[in-house]
Amino acid sequence: FLFAILPGWTMKTLVSRNLPGFLYTLCITSAVAGLDCIMGGLNFFLSLYISVRLRRRLTYYLHDHYLSHKKFYYHMTQTQQLDNPDQRIQNDSAQVTVGLVTVLCIIVSSCLQIGVYTCYVTWTVGWHGTLIIYVYYAITSLINKKLMSPIVALTYNQDKLEGNFRFHHARVRTSAEAIAFTAGEEETKVALGEDFGKALRNQTTQIFKQSYLNLFTGFIGNGNTMVGYSIAALTIFTHPEYAKYSPSDLAEAITQLTSVIGGLTGSFTSLVNAAPLASSLAGNASRIGQMMEFMDVLEDEHQREQKQRSHAMDQAVGSLGKHLVGGDVLMRVSSLNCRLPSGRLIVHNLNLAIERGVNVVVQGPSGCGKTSLLRYIRGLWHLRADDGTVHTELQVGTGGIMYLPQRPYVFTGSLQRQVTYPRDDPLAPELSWEDEGAGIVASLMEELDLMHLVSRTDGWNTNRPWHDLLSLGEQQRLSIIRVIYHRPQLAILDECTSALSPEIEETAYRLLNEAGITVVSVAHRPSVAHYHAKKLLLDGQGGWTLSAVPKKGDKQ
Repeated sequence: FLFAILPGWTMKTLVSRNLPGFLYTLCITSAVAGLDCIMGGLNFFLSLYISVRLRRRLTYYLHDHYLSHKKFYYHMTQTQQLDNPDQRIQNDSAQVTVGLVTVLCIIVSSCLQIGVYTCYVTWTVGWHGTLIIYVYYAITSLINKKLMSPIVALTYNQDKLEGNFRFHHARVRTSAEAIAFTAGEEETKVALGEDFGKALRNQTTQIFKQSYLNLFTGFIGNGNTMVGYSIAALTIFTHPEYAKYSPSDLAEAITQLTSVIGGLTGSFTSLVNAAPLASSLAGNASRIGQMMEFMDVLEDEHQREQKQRSHAMDQAVGSLGKHLVGGDVLMRVSSLNCRLPSGRLIVHNLNLAIERGVNVVVQGPSGCGKTSLLRYIRGLWHLRADDGTVHTELQVGTGGIMYLPQRPYVFTGSLQRQVTYPRDDPLAPELSWEDEGAGIVASLMEELDLMHLVSRTDGWNTNRPWHDLLSLGEQQRLSIIRVIYHRPQLAILDECTSALSPEIEETAYRLLNEAGITVVSVAHRPSVAHYHAKKLLLDGQGGWTLSAVPKKGDKQ
């Protein structure tokens, strides 16, 4: 506002050739300019700082909900209703927080300026001048809204298509060897080109729509000068008191009048120019909102499943007695019915008690439901109220129960973190094995022929891209060491030795047995059965048989 008033004072001193007055006005203008610079820098810092803090809170909120109660798993394996959750958490949340703070700063500052300028314009020009400006911008706002609406949908779709394109490239990176072996470069190139073409076509449409909006906002910006001079002329020519002004007073009045009217129209223009940013913000915010709604739905389903499982467990306790597990019984499966997501029954009325020290191997033809059975036991797939129960008092983690998939998760970080993952308390400080020594882990590495990893990666605590460095066999051997390190009472293994030689496989099961870990294994190799006491054979049609495994050398 002061910058709108000061030019009039300066103009008056110049027209009247008042040097002292000019110098005085110049000093005031310099002080105001310095204060404006300080306020502008402070506004820039605070807006970015607040956006970073907001992003921190939003990202942690999304992480906390997405990675709780297996929501990430259900999304990836069952629903897939949400595209590119990683992009929504990483990119969209950043765009939303920065855009939100920027738009709010524009709105707040513009509204404050509009309030001050409106009072001054109404006082100097009259209500008719203010009314003209408000009607002018009301019409332009309606047109602006119509032009902005399709851009929101295009922004949403562009983020989705860009995420698909990026994800396809990530798959090429992780499957580089498979593509090279099968000479699939050309077809992969075509598929990548199709994804890129979709993103490019949507972006082209978005550019055209955005250009129409920018053209209109540019027209509004340039029209401010015409509107300002028109209202100033109307005031000067219709108010007879201006005819009595001296040249210097008239110059001051005209300059201040046009500057204040320009300030008011400029404040409205700032709101209009925020429209492209607001349209982009709306697109990103809709993706974040959709993710939150999706997680709320999964959370409601989780709560409902928990109530059903609790009710089923109470019924099982009532029918079988209080001691479902305890003593040597680590886990009890009662009247279990397992179905694939398609509804096909794969296990019917399974009753199984897993006892301490009695290893069980699960075998059967491909597709019979061995891994699906483990998913039900782990609770990844939910049982209906009438599908039986799986009961154990063991907690997942150190000293309890651990599950090991065929392709273990390769954790980001050091070699030591590959072994200690997952820690019971991820925030607890961890002693470096470089200083403390790896102890039993080093001997396990020797047994499973993995000590070369320590020298190849410059020690235990050097970060490396392990997903790219380790073969599947090395990953599986490290995962065996990971299980022994955590010393669970029960380990459930899904084809975790499929990439190991028979000699290494025998060593792995020997080490598990020496550690006192009871094992339930899913395996295709007939040789794996010899490391177990019982065999659960599935036929894929719902039938199953449980039998003792003959020892090596015994006749079948």
